[in-house]
Amino acid sequence: MGLVLVVAAGLVIFFYWRKFGDLKRGRWQTLVVLRLIAIVIVVLLLFRPVVHFYREENRKPVLVFLLDRSASMKISDDVSGVPRFIQAREKIVQWAEKLRDNFQLVVIPFAERAGEILTVAQLGELSPDGEATSLSRALVAAAKAAPRNEMEGIFLLSDGIHNSARKPQEVSSRLGIPVYAIGVGASLRDSTSYRDIQIVGLDCPERLMLNNLARIRASVEAVGLLGRVVKVGFYEDDKLIEEKELVLDDQPGAQEVVFEYRPAVKGRHTYTVEIPPVSEEKIAENNQRSASALVIEAQIRVLYLEGTLRAEYGAIVDRFLSKDPNIEFYAMVQVRKNVFVKRTNIEGLNLSEIPSDENTLSQFDVFLIGDLDSSYLSAEQQQAIVKRVREGAGLIMLGGYHSLGPGGYGGTPIGEILPIEVGGRDMGQVTDPFLPELTPDGRQHPILANIARFFPSSSKGPEDSTLPPLDGCTRVGNARPGATVLAVCPITPERMPVLAVMPIDKGRSVVFTGDTTRKWQQVPRVLDQESPFLQFWGQLIRWAAGRFEQVETQASLVASTDKAAYEPDEVIQISAVVRDERGEGTDKAKVVATIRAKSGASDKVTLVSRPGPGGHYSASYEPRFSGPLEIQVEAELGEQKLTTEKIVVEVGRPYLEFEKLDLDEKTLTAIASDTGGRYAHISAADYLVDQLNKEQRKKKIYVEQPLFWPPLFWAMFVTVLTVEWILRRRFQLR
Repeated sequence: MGLVLVVAAGLVIFFYWRKFGDLKRGRWQTLVVLRLIAIVIVVLLLFRPVVHFYREENRKPVLVFLLDRSASMKISDDVSGVPRFIQAREKIVQWAEKLRDNFQLVVIPFAERAGEILTVAQLGELSPDGEATSLSRALVAAAKAAPRNEMEGIFLLSDGIHNSARKPQEVSSRLGIPVYAIGVGASLRDSTSYRDIQIVGLDCPERLMLNNLARIRASVEAVGLLGRVVKVGFYEDDKLIEEKELVLDDQPGAQEVVFEYRPAVKGRHTYTVEIPPVSEEKIAENNQRSASALVIEAQIRVLYLEGTLRAEYGAIVDRFLSKDPNIEFYAMVQVRKNVFVKRTNIEGLNLSEIPSDENTLSQFDVFLIGDLDSSYLSAEQQQAIVKRVREGAGLIMLGGYHSLGPGGYGGTPIGEILPIEVGGRDMGQVTDPFLPELTPDGRQHPILANIARFFPSSSKGPEDSTLPPLDGCTRVGNARPGATVLAVCPITPERMPVLAVMPIDKGRSVVFTGDTTRKWQQVPRVLDQESPFLQFWGQLIRWAAGRFEQVETQASLVASTDKAAYEPDEVIQISAVVRDERGEGTDKAKVVATIRAKSGASDKVTLVSRPGPGGHYSASYEPRFSGPLEIQVEAELGEQKLTTEKIVVEVGRPYLEFEKLDLDEKTLTAIASDTGGRYAHISAADYLVDQLNKEQRKKKIYVEQPLFWPPLFWAMFVTVLTVEWILRRRFQLR
């Protein structure tokens, strides 16, 4: 650009001197100057020059001190007997005196969450009483304390014990600010006088099945107590269930104590393993550990097999199986050999044929066989189903033109475990309508609980006469020894069984010869009358599965959480089941959970309908409070409002801070390394502060200064040419 300017200037001066040199003195020089200015402006606009330079700026950067105030910091493991927290606090005060002239100092105390920003003078108001430690939240809070370009670094004073859900390395790897990690404390195991018993783990399933054997494993570590015999107690809701003796060793790694238990009461329970402290122990808080589990009856899984897409199949699947929130089903209609129409609400399960392997069949609690000819079931498949029934599952066979005797089940493995003699293929059908007549056993049986009034008995008609009759049924023979007949067909001379049950080893078998129960749902619903359809099928399936609870036909709301105790930062999963006024699961409700902390603060979260059994809703909630939380779920179903009882969960379990007590130098070193900082123990960390303080605080700032501004330069260019043109006219020049 400089060469262009020199050449252009030389040419202009030479040209103007030759052309206008005879003008009065000063005139041609004025014209030269104006033309040179115009050329300079054009060159600047074309080349757009920028000046680069550095300048020094004095500034006072921000230095953040993160002070761990969790409960583990009150331990005195220094030779001086000074607690970890006091050591850290005094160091900050000492370092502040050195640094205050060159830095803006900020203090942020933290435990399970970061606290408000404090001055050094306010440190005396703090105490180590936090219930958990979240190093990740502390680092996030420090990064937000000042703009990134004003931050010099972060001093993290902690014992490194992190017991929250989010790993601190997930934050430190993206922080972009040097962290100087200062370790406070020591490894207690290195002390020859240290004595401790600690329950380091409790393996308890989050959900336990009612009356099923559960194994709860406790992991125990001891230091300095070789050969000592202690008693390990297992408690359910503070009630002692079992006690075992354990001889303590002094080897690295935990000793395992296993408790076996069959929970007998549904609901949320707290299970605790505890060892009484010995006299030499200084820390007794880590001698127990608790876990919460929800004792439930598992959802019933039904495998429904049909041979035709008949109307009864549609009623059972659409109006019962898909509506009952406690049932998962897999329905297979075999339209020809090994070709099926399938429906299910079980995610991830895909059956290409009727199963015969033990692993698949063991997933089901009830086998429901409809109008499926026995020729579609191989001997291997039948024997596998029978084996599963004898082990505890249920078998229900329904009436149809290709079931029971007409379906060729006489003499087959399945036919032999049914409660009635099914006869041969020539048994035929009852084609006249009738209502099943209950026997005395039927009126008392769980399958017909609360719906017996819809059916006649031998001595009287039904109390509620609104139920339409069945269109007929499949003929069968007599009941087998050991069977119980619950209902008969009153229009046959022999009063043929219609509904019969029988125990089969640990399982149960049922025969229901009707195939038009859809009328029990369709007609009353059209006439806005009460129907036993849902209760009949619900209680029939439950009895076959070994469950004997009754099915209620009313609107209801039940809620639960996946756990009762959560680590800080851990997400709470809230679930709810909503039934409408007919007792069917519904996805038409508006479901909201309110979460209240002990302080009175609250949050709300909306639950959404989820795939699977009808009426199931769920939501995820990330707690912003610690300690006990009350969760109450409400559902709006049209004009009806349903409310659950309060669920209490704990965020940050008691004594969490005493489960790990040794200084975790590995975690602190990793944080410092990720951020370009350094790690030092508090006893040798003064050099880090001195090094920062001695560094030059004057920072060179790189500056780019453009030497052009187009709008101004174009205006100047036009002005210069205009002035030159006016002067040339005045000088009478062309």
